[in-house]
Amino acid sequence: MIPVIIFFGHTIFAVYIFARSYQDEGTMQAFLNIAFIIILFAVGWTVTDFFTGFILPAEGWKIPIPGNNFIMGLLKLTGFYIPVDGNIARLAPKDSISLILLSIVEYYFYKFFFGKTKEVLKVEK
Repeated sequence: MIPVIIFFGHTIFAVYIFARSYQDEGTMQAFLNIAFIIILFAVGWTVTDFFTGFILPAEGWKIPIPGNNFIMGLLKLTGFYIPVDGNIARLAPKDSISLILLSIVEYYFYKFFFGKTKEVLKVEK
């Protein structure tokens, strides 16, 4: 569930940046920004997956299934929970953690990168 939300958020962000770049800077810059976002996502996911692999195994941690229904519901809702055997579950798959780390890093990078473009355009007008 978490990877789907993150992919969907990246898609919405890419469409927003394409539309804004197309209106402000033209078609070529809009396509270059989309290519930049795609390349940064692919390389960033590879790097965060590599570093997450030092801490977390690919399958995630094995934990006993909690007896509390509320906690169990939260685990199922978040996507960090994968049932394995009777009382054992896998928690926090590596892909979910690496995508969350990537999204945090990208948020601050894009805020800096595309935020400057907005200020420069105001000065030029």
